[in-house]
Amino acid sequence: MHQGNLRKITIVLLTLYTALTLYFLYLGFNRSFLWLDSSLRFNLIPEGIPLHYPMGKDFQIWFFEYGNFLAFIPFGMIIPLLFRCSFRRFITFFILSITILETLQMLSRLGAFDINDIIINSLGAAVGFAAQRIVTDDRDKLKGICKMFLIAIVLALGTIIIVGGINNYLEKGEGETVALNELILKDGSIQWDENLSSFTVAQKEVTPQINLYSRKNTKTNEFSYLLDGKYKDITGYVAIPDDVINAASTEVSEIEFISGGTVIYSVGLSAKSGENQEVSFQVPLNEVNDFTIKIINEDPNLITNAVMWDITITEVNAGQEIINRIREKIRSLF
Repeated sequence: MHQGNLRKITIVLLTLYTALTLYFLYLGFNRSFLWLDSSLRFNLIPEGIPLHYPMGKDFQIWFFEYGNFLAFIPFGMIIPLLFRCSFRRFITFFILSITILETLQMLSRLGAFDINDIIINSLGAAVGFAAQRIVTDDRDKLKGICKMFLIAIVLALGTIIIVGGINNYLEKGEGETVALNELILKDGSIQWDENLSSFTVAQKEVTPQINLYSRKNTKTNEFSYLLDGKYKDITGYVAIPDDVINAASTEVSEIEFISGGTVIYSVGLSAKSGENQEVSFQVPLNEVNDFTIKIINEDPNLITNAVMWDITITEVNAGQEIINRIREKIRSLF
Protein backbone atom coordinates (compact mmCIF):
# COMPACT_ATOMS: atom_id res chain seq x y z
CA MET A 1 0.00 0.00 0.00
CA HIS A 2 1.28 3.46 -0.84
CA GLN A 3 2.30 5.48 2.20
CA GLY A 4 2.94 9.13 2.99
CA ASN A 5 3.69 11.70 0.34
CA LEU A 6 3.82 9.23 -2.53
CA ARG A 7 0.25 8.11 -1.80
CA LYS A 8 -0.97 11.71 -1.61
CA ILE A 9 0.78 12.61 -4.87
CA THR A 10 -0.70 9.53 -6.53
CA ILE A 11 -4.24 10.45 -5.42
CA VAL A 12 -3.82 14.02 -6.67
CA LEU A 13 -2.47 12.84 -10.03
CA LEU A 14 -5.27 10.27 -10.36
CA THR A 15 -7.85 12.96 -9.60
CA LEU A 16 -6.39 15.30 -12.20
CA TYR A 17 -6.16 12.51 -14.76
CA THR A 18 -9.78 11.53 -14.09
CA ALA A 19 -10.88 15.14 -14.56
CA LEU A 20 -8.97 15.30 -17.85
CA THR A 21 -10.58 12.05 -19.02
CA LEU A 22 -14.05 13.34 -18.14
CA TYR A 23 -13.32 16.54 -20.06
CA PHE A 24 -12.57 14.58 -23.23
CA LEU A 25 -15.56 12.31 -22.66
CA TYR A 26 -18.05 15.18 -22.36
CA LEU A 27 -16.52 18.39 -23.68
CA GLY A 28 -13.51 17.64 -25.86
CA PHE A 29 -13.51 17.13 -29.63
CA ASN A 30 -16.28 19.75 -30.08
CA ARG A 31 -18.83 17.56 -28.35
CA SER A 32 -20.92 20.62 -27.48
CA PHE A 33 -22.10 20.73 -31.11
CA LEU A 34 -23.55 17.25 -30.68
CA TRP A 35 -26.01 18.69 -28.16
CA LEU A 36 -27.87 20.28 -31.09
CA ASP A 37 -28.94 16.77 -32.09
CA SER A 38 -31.88 15.90 -29.82
CA SER A 39 -31.87 12.19 -30.66
CA LEU A 40 -30.49 9.53 -28.34
CA ARG A 41 -27.58 7.73 -29.96
CA PHE A 42 -26.67 4.23 -28.83
CA ASN A 43 -25.20 0.95 -30.03
CA LEU A 44 -25.99 -2.19 -28.06
CA ILE A 45 -24.59 -4.73 -30.54
CA PRO A 46 -20.85 -5.40 -30.10
CA GLU A 47 -18.82 -5.40 -33.31
CA GLY A 48 -15.73 -6.93 -31.77
CA ILE A 49 -12.76 -5.22 -30.13
CA PRO A 50 -12.21 -1.84 -31.85
CA LEU A 51 -8.41 -1.98 -31.97
CA HIS A 52 -6.93 -2.18 -35.47
CA TYR A 53 -3.54 -1.73 -37.06
CA PRO A 54 -3.18 1.91 -38.19
CA MET A 55 -2.12 0.94 -41.73
CA GLY A 56 -4.90 1.69 -44.17
CA LYS A 57 -7.11 3.26 -41.49
CA ASP A 58 -8.27 6.85 -41.38
CA PHE A 59 -6.19 8.78 -38.83
CA GLN A 60 -9.21 9.87 -36.80
CA ILE A 61 -10.54 6.32 -36.55
CA TRP A 62 -7.40 4.67 -35.22
CA PHE A 63 -6.55 7.71 -33.09
CA PHE A 64 -9.81 7.32 -31.20
CA GLU A 65 -9.43 3.53 -31.01
CA TYR A 66 -5.94 3.77 -29.50
CA GLY A 67 -7.04 6.63 -27.26
CA ASN A 68 -9.96 4.62 -25.90
CA PHE A 69 -7.55 1.79 -25.12
CA LEU A 70 -4.44 3.54 -23.82
CA ALA A 71 -6.20 6.27 -21.83
CA PHE A 72 -7.71 3.75 -19.40
CA ILE A 73 -4.56 1.74 -18.66
CA PRO A 74 -3.53 4.10 -15.80
CA PHE A 75 -6.83 3.44 -14.01
CA GLY A 76 -6.09 -0.28 -14.01
CA MET A 77 -2.64 0.39 -12.55
CA ILE A 78 -3.30 3.05 -9.94
CA ILE A 79 -6.71 2.22 -8.46
CA PRO A 80 -5.72 -1.31 -7.31
CA LEU A 81 -2.54 0.15 -5.76
CA LEU A 82 -4.50 2.70 -3.73
CA PHE A 83 -7.38 0.42 -2.84
CA ARG A 84 -6.39 -3.23 -2.62
CA CYS A 85 -8.87 -5.33 -4.58
CA SER A 86 -9.09 -8.47 -6.66
CA PHE A 87 -9.35 -8.36 -10.43
CA ARG A 88 -12.98 -9.46 -10.31
CA ARG A 89 -13.95 -6.67 -7.94
CA PHE A 90 -11.92 -4.09 -9.84
CA ILE A 91 -13.18 -4.96 -13.33
CA THR A 92 -16.78 -5.18 -12.11
CA PHE A 93 -16.49 -1.71 -10.56
CA PHE A 94 -14.79 -0.36 -13.68
CA ILE A 95 -17.35 -1.74 -16.14
CA LEU A 96 -20.19 -0.42 -13.98
CA SER A 97 -18.55 3.02 -13.82
CA ILE A 98 -17.82 3.27 -17.55
CA THR A 99 -21.35 2.06 -18.34
CA ILE A 100 -22.76 4.89 -16.24
CA LEU A 101 -20.50 7.39 -18.01
CA GLU A 102 -21.57 6.08 -21.42
CA THR A 103 -25.22 6.35 -20.37
CA LEU A 104 -24.70 9.95 -19.24
CA GLN A 105 -23.04 10.72 -22.57
CA MET A 106 -26.14 9.49 -24.35
CA LEU A 107 -28.65 11.24 -22.08
CA SER A 108 -26.75 14.53 -22.21
CA ARG A 109 -26.56 14.33 -26.05
CA LEU A 110 -22.80 14.89 -25.74
CA GLY A 111 -22.00 11.49 -27.15
CA ALA A 112 -23.41 8.04 -27.67
CA PHE A 113 -23.77 4.91 -25.61
CA ASP A 114 -21.49 2.47 -27.42
CA ILE A 115 -20.92 -1.06 -26.18
CA ASN A 116 -17.69 -1.14 -28.22
CA ASP A 117 -16.29 1.75 -26.16
CA ILE A 118 -17.02 -0.16 -22.96
CA ILE A 119 -15.18 -3.20 -24.34
CA ILE A 120 -12.03 -1.31 -25.38
CA ASN A 121 -11.98 0.86 -22.21
CA SER A 122 -12.24 -2.27 -20.06
CA LEU A 123 -9.47 -3.99 -22.02
CA GLY A 124 -7.20 -1.03 -21.34
CA ALA A 125 -8.02 -1.14 -17.62
CA ALA A 126 -7.34 -4.90 -17.56
CA VAL A 127 -3.90 -4.36 -19.13
CA GLY A 128 -3.11 -1.80 -16.45
CA PHE A 129 -4.24 -4.17 -13.69
CA ALA A 130 -2.01 -6.94 -15.09
CA ALA A 131 0.99 -4.57 -15.21
CA GLN A 132 0.76 -3.65 -11.52
CA ARG A 133 0.29 -7.28 -10.51
CA ILE A 134 3.39 -8.41 -12.38
CA VAL A 135 5.58 -6.03 -10.34
CA THR A 136 6.05 -7.52 -6.89
CA ASP A 137 8.97 -5.43 -5.59
CA ASP A 138 9.13 -1.72 -4.77
CA ARG A 139 5.41 -1.32 -5.42
CA ASP A 140 5.26 1.55 -2.91
CA LYS A 141 8.18 3.41 -4.46
CA LEU A 142 8.67 5.55 -7.54
CA LYS A 143 11.03 2.92 -8.93
CA GLY A 144 8.30 0.30 -8.76
CA ILE A 145 5.75 2.59 -10.41
CA CYS A 146 8.17 3.22 -13.27
CA LYS A 147 8.54 -0.54 -13.72
CA MET A 148 4.77 -0.87 -13.85
CA PHE A 149 4.48 1.76 -16.58
CA LEU A 150 7.24 0.06 -18.58
CA ILE A 151 5.51 -3.31 -18.28
CA ALA A 152 2.21 -1.66 -19.17
CA ILE A 153 3.77 -0.34 -22.39
CA VAL A 154 4.99 -3.83 -23.30
CA LEU A 155 1.59 -5.40 -22.50
CA ALA A 156 -0.21 -2.68 -24.45
CA LEU A 157 1.96 -3.27 -27.53
CA GLY A 158 1.39 -7.01 -27.24
CA THR A 159 -2.35 -6.50 -26.95
CA ILE A 160 -2.41 -4.21 -29.99
CA ILE A 161 -0.45 -6.75 -32.03
CA ILE A 162 -2.67 -9.69 -31.00
CA VAL A 163 -6.05 -7.94 -31.21
CA GLY A 164 -5.06 -6.09 -34.38
CA GLY A 165 -4.02 -9.40 -35.94
CA ILE A 166 -7.33 -11.02 -34.99
CA ASN A 167 -9.26 -8.09 -36.46
CA ASN A 168 -7.17 -8.24 -39.62
CA TYR A 169 -8.05 -11.93 -39.98
CA LEU A 170 -11.74 -11.34 -39.33
CA GLU A 171 -11.97 -8.44 -41.78
CA LYS A 172 -9.64 -9.58 -44.55
CA GLY A 173 -9.47 -13.33 -44.13
CA GLU A 174 -11.65 -15.12 -46.63
CA GLY A 175 -13.49 -18.40 -46.72
CA GLU A 176 -14.33 -20.47 -49.79
CA THR A 177 -15.03 -18.66 -53.06
CA VAL A 178 -18.05 -19.88 -55.03
CA ALA A 179 -19.15 -19.02 -58.57
CA LEU A 180 -22.49 -17.20 -58.50
CA ASN A 181 -24.03 -19.61 -61.01
CA GLU A 182 -23.53 -22.41 -58.47
CA LEU A 183 -25.90 -20.83 -55.96
CA ILE A 184 -29.60 -21.73 -55.92
CA LEU A 185 -31.93 -18.89 -56.82
CA LYS A 186 -34.50 -17.80 -54.28
CA ASP A 187 -36.59 -15.87 -56.80
CA GLY A 188 -36.49 -14.79 -60.44
CA SER A 189 -34.67 -16.46 -63.31
CA ILE A 190 -31.30 -16.11 -65.01
CA GLN A 191 -29.56 -17.73 -67.96
CA TRP A 192 -25.82 -18.34 -68.00
CA ASP A 193 -23.80 -18.63 -71.20
CA GLU A 194 -22.82 -22.28 -71.44
CA ASN A 195 -19.91 -21.65 -73.82
CA LEU A 196 -18.39 -18.58 -72.10
CA SER A 197 -18.32 -16.67 -75.37
CA SER A 198 -15.63 -14.05 -75.90
CA PHE A 199 -16.47 -10.45 -76.81
CA THR A 200 -14.78 -7.06 -76.94
CA VAL A 201 -15.18 -4.00 -74.70
CA ALA A 202 -13.54 -0.75 -75.83
CA GLN A 203 -11.71 -2.77 -78.51
CA LYS A 204 -10.25 -5.06 -75.87
CA GLU A 205 -11.05 -8.75 -76.06
CA VAL A 206 -12.63 -10.26 -72.98
CA THR A 207 -12.66 -14.01 -72.34
CA PRO A 208 -14.70 -15.00 -69.25
CA GLN A 209 -13.11 -17.74 -67.14
CA ILE A 210 -15.81 -18.60 -64.59
CA ASN A 211 -19.27 -17.61 -65.80
CA LEU A 212 -21.06 -15.23 -68.16
CA TYR A 213 -24.48 -13.60 -67.85
CA SER A 214 -26.17 -14.63 -71.08
CA ARG A 215 -27.40 -12.04 -73.56
CA LYS A 216 -30.53 -14.18 -73.90
CA ASN A 217 -31.80 -12.77 -70.61
CA THR A 218 -34.54 -10.16 -70.79
CA LYS A 219 -33.50 -6.53 -71.14
CA THR A 220 -34.59 -5.80 -67.56
CA ASN A 221 -34.02 -8.68 -65.18
CA GLU A 222 -34.12 -9.26 -61.43
CA PHE A 223 -33.06 -12.34 -59.49
CA SER A 224 -32.53 -13.09 -55.79
CA TYR A 225 -30.53 -15.35 -53.51
CA LEU A 226 -30.92 -16.31 -49.84
CA LEU A 227 -27.46 -15.81 -48.31
CA ASP A 228 -28.24 -16.14 -44.57
CA GLY A 229 -25.33 -13.86 -43.67
CA LYS A 230 -22.79 -16.50 -44.74
CA TYR A 231 -20.95 -14.45 -47.33
CA LYS A 232 -18.40 -11.66 -47.17
CA ASP A 233 -18.60 -10.07 -50.62
CA ILE A 234 -19.48 -10.53 -54.26
CA THR A 235 -17.05 -9.56 -57.02
CA GLY A 236 -17.11 -9.56 -60.80
CA TYR A 237 -17.04 -7.51 -63.99
CA VAL A 238 -19.69 -5.75 -66.03
CA ALA A 239 -19.76 -3.87 -69.34
CA ILE A 240 -21.71 -3.25 -72.53
CA PRO A 241 -19.97 -5.15 -75.37
CA ASP A 242 -18.81 -3.24 -78.42
CA ASP A 243 -20.97 -5.21 -80.85
CA VAL A 244 -24.25 -4.09 -79.25
CA ILE A 245 -23.42 -0.42 -78.76
CA ASN A 246 -26.00 1.90 -80.26
CA ALA A 247 -23.98 4.91 -81.47
CA ALA A 248 -27.00 7.21 -81.43
CA SER A 249 -28.09 6.29 -77.92
CA THR A 250 -27.79 8.49 -74.85
CA GLU A 251 -29.43 6.03 -72.48
CA VAL A 252 -27.64 4.09 -69.74
CA SER A 253 -27.67 0.62 -68.28
CA GLU A 254 -27.47 0.04 -64.55
CA ILE A 255 -26.76 -2.88 -62.25
CA GLU A 256 -28.28 -2.61 -58.77
CA PHE A 257 -27.32 -4.78 -55.81
CA ILE A 258 -30.16 -4.80 -53.30
CA SER A 259 -30.41 -6.03 -49.70
CA GLY A 260 -33.58 -5.77 -47.64
CA GLY A 261 -35.22 -3.63 -50.31
CA THR A 262 -32.37 -1.08 -50.22
CA VAL A 263 -29.82 -0.55 -52.98
CA ILE A 264 -26.43 -1.09 -51.33
CA TYR A 265 -24.34 -0.70 -54.49
CA SER A 266 -24.93 0.20 -58.12
CA VAL A 267 -22.94 0.38 -61.34
CA GLY A 268 -23.92 2.71 -64.18
CA LEU A 269 -22.84 1.99 -67.75
CA SER A 270 -22.89 4.22 -70.80
CA ALA A 271 -24.41 2.88 -74.01
CA LYS A 272 -22.73 5.53 -76.16
CA SER A 273 -20.06 4.49 -78.59
CA GLY A 274 -16.57 5.11 -77.23
CA GLU A 275 -17.76 5.44 -73.63
CA ASN A 276 -18.31 1.80 -72.77
CA GLN A 277 -15.69 0.47 -70.37
CA GLU A 278 -15.04 -2.70 -68.41
CA VAL A 279 -16.01 -2.08 -64.78
CA SER A 280 -15.05 -4.29 -61.85
CA PHE A 281 -17.15 -4.37 -58.68
CA GLN A 282 -16.82 -5.65 -55.14
CA VAL A 283 -19.90 -5.44 -52.96
CA PRO A 284 -19.63 -6.19 -49.19
CA LEU A 285 -22.21 -8.70 -47.98
CA ASN A 286 -21.51 -9.01 -44.25
CA GLU A 287 -24.67 -10.16 -42.47
CA VAL A 288 -26.74 -9.83 -45.67
CA ASN A 289 -29.60 -12.35 -45.81
CA ASP A 290 -31.70 -11.60 -48.89
CA PHE A 291 -29.69 -10.41 -51.88
CA THR A 292 -31.06 -9.26 -55.22
CA ILE A 293 -29.33 -8.28 -58.45
CA LYS A 294 -31.35 -6.05 -60.75
CA ILE A 295 -30.26 -5.23 -64.29
CA ILE A 296 -31.92 -2.22 -65.90
CA ASN A 297 -31.42 -1.31 -69.56
CA GLU A 298 -33.17 1.95 -70.44
CA ASP A 299 -32.23 1.97 -74.10
CA PRO A 300 -35.11 1.06 -76.45
CA ASN A 301 -32.72 -1.08 -78.47
CA LEU A 302 -33.59 -4.62 -77.41
CA ILE A 303 -30.06 -5.90 -77.89
CA THR A 304 -28.32 -3.18 -75.86
CA ASN A 305 -27.72 -5.15 -72.68
CA ALA A 306 -25.14 -5.05 -69.94
CA VAL A 307 -23.14 -8.23 -69.56
CA MET A 308 -21.66 -9.57 -66.32
CA TRP A 309 -18.94 -12.18 -66.08
CA ASP A 310 -16.59 -13.98 -63.67
CA ILE A 311 -18.96 -13.26 -60.79
CA THR A 312 -17.91 -14.95 -57.54
CA ILE A 313 -19.20 -14.79 -54.01
CA THR A 314 -16.88 -15.33 -51.04
CA GLU A 315 -17.89 -16.94 -47.77
CA VAL A 316 -16.99 -15.36 -44.43
CA ASN A 317 -14.18 -17.07 -42.55
CA ALA A 318 -14.80 -19.33 -39.57
CA GLY A 319 -14.13 -16.56 -37.03
CA GLN A 320 -16.52 -14.10 -38.66
CA GLU A 321 -19.20 -16.78 -38.89
CA ILE A 322 -18.97 -17.33 -35.13
CA ILE A 323 -19.18 -13.58 -34.48
CA ASN A 324 -22.22 -13.25 -36.76
CA ARG A 325 -24.00 -15.99 -34.82
CA ILE A 326 -23.24 -14.26 -31.53
CA ARG A 327 -24.60 -10.96 -32.90
CA GLU A 328 -27.78 -12.66 -34.04
CA LYS A 329 -28.33 -14.10 -30.58
CA ILE A 330 -27.73 -10.68 -29.00
CA ARG A 331 -30.15 -9.03 -31.44
CA SER A 332 -32.79 -11.60 -30.53
CA LEU A 333 -32.60 -10.39 -26.93
CA PHE A 334 -33.64 -6.83 -27.81
